[in-house]
Formats: sequence, C-alpha cells, structure tokens
Amino acid sequence: MNFNSFKFFAFFIVVYFLYLSLKQKQQNRLLLIASYFFYGCWDWRFLGLIFISTITDFFCGLKIDQYQEKQKRRQYLILSILVNLSILGFFKYFNFFLENLTVLFSWFGITLDHPTWHVILPVGISFYTFQTMSYTIDVYRRKIKPTTDFFDYALYVSFFPQLVAGPIERARNLLPQILKPRILSPERLKEGVLLIYWGLFKKIFIADNIGTLLAYFGDPVSANGAVGDGGLVLASMYAYMFQLYCDFSAYSDIARGTAKMMGFDIMINFRSPFFAQNIQDTWNRWHISLTSWIRDYLYFPLATVKIGKKYLNPMVAVIITFLIMGLWHGAAWNYVLWGGYNGVILVLYAIFVRKTRRFRRPKPRFLQNIIRFLSILITFHVASFGIILFRANSLQQISHWIYHLFASFSMTAEATELMSKVFVYSLPLLIVDLFLYKNNDNILAFSKYPTLVKYGFLYLVGFLMVVYHAKASNFIYFQF
Repeated sequence: MNFNSFKFFAFFIVVYFLYLSLKQKQQNRLLLIASYFFYGCWDWRFLGLIFISTITDFFCGLKIDQYQEKQKRRQYLILSILVNLSILGFFKYFNFFLENLTVLFSWFGITLDHPTWHVILPVGISFYTFQTMSYTIDVYRRKIKPTTDFFDYALYVSFFPQLVAGPIERARNLLPQILKPRILSPERLKEGVLLIYWGLFKKIFIADNIGTLLAYFGDPVSANGAVGDGGLVLASMYAYMFQLYCDFSAYSDIARGTAKMMGFDIMINFRSPFFAQNIQDTWNRWHISLTSWIRDYLYFPLATVKIGKKYLNPMVAVIITFLIMGLWHGAAWNYVLWGGYNGVILVLYAIFVRKTRRFRRPKPRFLQNIIRFLSILITFHVASFGIILFRANSLQQISHWIYHLFASFSMTAEATELMSKVFVYSLPLLIVDLFLYKNNDNILAFSKYPTLVKYGFLYLVGFLMVVYHAKASNFIYFQF
C-alpha cells in the first residue's frame, strides 16, 4: 500500500474520520489495528517479526527498569539486542555472508555446499528494528521510563505513517504523544496537508520522472566500457542524487503530514541537504533520524572503547560507524564502500578544519557569499560522487563509471539531454528547498505570501503532478 496510491488514500480517509470520532485510548487501539493492517497489506507473514520485536523489547524494558543490579539490567539489554539483531541479520544478511564465506573458502581450495535459500527481506525491518532497540537502550541508560501499557508500546513500534521507511523515531519523542491526548487544530491540519501535497509532488513529478529517465538511459557505461562516456556518468550521477533525495524525503514528508493531521509530531528527516556548506553539514541534514541514531547508539559507545590505556581514535570510530551505516543500507559491498567513502571524507574534512583554523580572518560580505556558494557546490559534488558507489550493482560497474568520469570524459548530446531534463524536473525542488532553508523548515511560512502567489503555486504543482506524472513506483528505501 504505497503512499502514492489510491488504496492508501482511501485507507487513510477511513482511518482518519474514525480517529476523529474516538477518545484517546480508543484512537490508540484504532491506530494499532490500522498499522498492522497497513503492514499486513505488504506481506501478512512478516507481522510475526514485528510481534517478536515488540514483545521482546516491552518485556526487556520492564525488566531493565525493575532491577537495580547492573549485571541483571545488562543481561536483559543484551537479550533485547541479540533478538533484534538476529532477526535483522538473518533476513537481511544471511545470503550476503553465506556467499562471501563461500568465496573466502574457495580461495583456499575448499568448496562449501550450502542450502540455496531465497530469504525475502521484510519491508521496513531495518527501520522498526532500530526503533525498538533505541527504546531498551534508553531505558537501560535511564533516559526514559518504560511504559506498562503493552498496546501503546506496540503502537510506538508499528505506527503506520513511519513504519516502513521512517523517520526512525525515539521513544522519548513519540511514546509520550501516544500516552497523552493529542491536540488537533486547523494549523496542524493545514501543515499536514501541505506536507503531504509537497511530498506527493516530489515523488510523482520529480523522483518518478527522473527514475524513468535513468531507466531509459540505462547503464551509463557498459560492462566492457564500450558504450557511454564520462559526461553521461556525470549526468546520471546528478539524476540519481536528485531522484534518491526526492523519493526518500517525499516519504518522510508524507509520513510527517499524515501524523501531523492526527496530532503527532514526528521528527524532520531532511533539512535542505543540497544547501549544506560542508560534508559534516550534509550529514546533519540528510536522513537525520538514522545519522542521529548511529551517532547516539554506535559512535558515542565506540568513542568510549579503550584499547590498552587509550580510547579508540575518534577518526577510526567515525570510519567504523560509517562502514556499519553503509551495511545498514544493504547487504552488498557497494554500500560498505559508500559508507567507508563518507567516513573517510568526514575525517579528511575534520583534519582540514583543524589545520586551517588559524588562517581564518574576517572577510567582506561579497567574498563570504562567493565562498558560501563555492562551498555548497563542492559539497554537493563530493556527496554526489558517493552516489556512484551507492547506485552501482557491482564493483566492476563502479570501476567502469569512475574510469569514464575521470579518464574518458566528453559531453555528448545524450548526456546534455539527460542533464537538462534533470534540471527542469528539479528546479521546483531547489526553489522550495531554498524557501524552507531560509524559513527554518517551516512550511507554514508559505501562507504569508499573497493569495495569488500561494494558490498559483499550488495549482501549478497540482497541474504538473496530474499532467506530467510518471508511472507509479515503490519508494526506493523500501529495499533497505
């Protein structure tokens, strides 16, 4: 049941009007049933995995809070983490590790006979697994008290707007909103509708149309390097960067919008990342719920690890963190490389900042603006280059793309056509993201504009969605 489908629209309308007619406890039960129905529409068989995670972490949370002894508390925390990571590891990484183990043994002349299981990846498993784990970890750290209402906790785990592709919520933000009556207001309704409307535009008009272009142009460089050129690799790099951002941020916007209409505030997952002025700023603006989760539950613990008498080098911790973040995205080496690339870039940037700090001097405003523009441009290209690693299907494909990008570059008519079409589709995004960037991501600031401007823009967006929509497709992050 895609957000961009009439089925979801009908589902949400029914749920929403029933929701408005009920009191808080009844609303929670309705949302829990609706969330399980929503997930069951993907594949009802995997509802069992959500039940296991929910029951395990609810029970472990209570036990962690019950005991004062550190050893007992740690035992239940370990139980929670083991259950969650075992489920995630089997369904997401079983085939990956088995295939790589087979290759490793073949180097030593040993042939492994293993079962060829076709393990299906349950949609959303990476997202709700991290969400449930953060709950027990925060209870263990005494940052929150566990809830004693199982059904309310089950709703926290399975809340349908953000169940399948995030944002990855924290219990200290979402759970109190579930436990207390929500406030519904015209402002929330207006903001929710605007977020859904804009999210649908990004998905239907921008992401899906660019995806159609990428499918048409295919692999920018063939396996033997005989077809394509560096210009087409560059154009495809831009295209996929915009497609990925619009596709994923669209889901997050629609999730926030539907939640907002029901009185919930879930976290912002993207903050105009294409206007970031350095790579660290990019990661503060891109997939914020994941990067903040990785920071709080992986990087900070790694930074306290001692090797001998010294703590683990922070730069090593950054690289390890991003390697794991890459693996979170998918069971393939290209994702690990993408994570490693971003980790190394962040480390190099940190070194650059430290080495050049003493050379900083006040600059005239016009020079500051030029530096800001160049910083945004360079940062965008550094981040976009990593998308080559993210998009590729094999290490061989990565090597061919990079070779043609740097050693066989030419701008053919095909590359120019792709680049110009990507620019046309992305122009509304850049305009609105600049507006959000200047208004601290407050989409309601749009209502301050003259009536003709507001409704003219809304009409234009609606017209483009209806007339120039591409064939509907699944959201890209469903595969993660």
